[in-house]
Amino acid sequence: MTYRVAAALVAMVSAFAQAPRKTAPPRTPAPKAAPQPAEGLGILRSLQVRGVKHFLDPDGRPGSVLRVLGLELEKPVRTEDLERARDRLLATGCFETVGWRYELAPPRAVQVTFEIGEPPQFLPWMLDRVPVTREEFEARATKEFPLLRQTLPPSETVLERLAGVLQRLAAEKGVTEPMAGRVMLVGKDQLTIVLGPKAPPPNIADVHFTGTKALRADYLRKQMVQLAIGTPFFEPNFRFLLENQVRPYYDAVGRLRASWKRITAEKAEGIFGVVVTVEVDEGPVYRLEKIQLRGTPFSDEELQEIGQFKVGEPAGMSEIGQGVERILDRLREKGHMKASYKASRRLYDDRQSVEVFVDVDPGPVYTMGRLQIKGLDLESEPVIRKLWAIKPGEPYRGGYAESFVQRIRAMDLFDFLSEIRHEVKVDEKSHSVDVLLTFVGEKPKPAPKRPF
Repeated sequence: MTYRVAAALVAMVSAFAQAPRKTAPPRTPAPKAAPQPAEGLGILRSLQVRGVKHFLDPDGRPGSVLRVLGLELEKPVRTEDLERARDRLLATGCFETVGWRYELAPPRAVQVTFEIGEPPQFLPWMLDRVPVTREEFEARATKEFPLLRQTLPPSETVLERLAGVLQRLAAEKGVTEPMAGRVMLVGKDQLTIVLGPKAPPPNIADVHFTGTKALRADYLRKQMVQLAIGTPFFEPNFRFLLENQVRPYYDAVGRLRASWKRITAEKAEGIFGVVVTVEVDEGPVYRLEKIQLRGTPFSDEELQEIGQFKVGEPAGMSEIGQGVERILDRLREKGHMKASYKASRRLYDDRQSVEVFVDVDPGPVYTMGRLQIKGLDLESEPVIRKLWAIKPGEPYRGGYAESFVQRIRAMDLFDFLSEIRHEVKVDEKSHSVDVLLTFVGEKPKPAPKRPF
């Protein structure tokens, strides 16, 4: 390349660099796309809940469950929303399992179904030692816990949530004592959710009765203190003791409407415990107007002769019960070993009388099968068999083997006899009874050794 040509090229480049540039108009940035919901499904058109039985509303619909789910129809729904709804249900502590599924239908419609597994156990609940009525608690708890029912699963979550409601409600009444929920045995066999102070109840130090006239207060106290003293004072269980220990004595004198008008507990002096006072309303004396016994092979005259029921006189329920037992004993003598009965009564307050209804179930007739005797020699065994009064095939009298053994012992027939055992074997298929009598004798003492 010559010098002139190189110089010309340099001049052209320099001129281009100094020439004004034409700038392009600024570009308008493209609008950013709105963030899309993760896995958006569409519009929720249908929402169903299956598997709910206990938590249905009075109208038979799962309205309370739907409120907890928190999903709205005709609103967009995502899988995240369904997951959160499931978690809300599980967080109540009222369900064991919660699952969901959906179906898509054009245009962008979603149909969702929740499958719910309820727990197998539901327990009643009650309040204990709190300044709050059941009505007040229900009104508040229903707002905070839509699934509140008369019976609830005893899960830790449910207990904590209910205790929290009670804590806030009690605080409004000036009680700041910590509250808790626990499962307790109420009465004989009823497990119950008990909501009350977290601290255990005080023990019973003594029991007093007031308002008694027909029965002596000190006698009633004696019946209660042997079981109540030293036990925690929990009013439902204390009432259960009253029903079992004291009421039978009022029933025995015809005071069939006796009631525990008021029960109070005051701190005992010098010890951690309470003195419980029971105010009794003894009520009037009821007379026996009529007694009906059904299901026996006896005539009305025979029933009255056996039972000796005092119609028209004060209805002593224990005396009536003894009469019914005499009728059952007569049935057992006829082979009805498992005779039983159920009794009910109807009170007429206007005329202060009672009708008693007794339904007797005689059960099948059991017959004597085989009598086995062990421990006797060939001469003694026939004597015992002759004394045994029930022959094979005849009705077996319930309790006969025991009474027979007692009679033989009283007769003192054998020397060196230490024990008589009896074993009764009942065949429920053939309704027959085999009896085994075992006679155990003392071993003769060894003769003393002669000195050399």
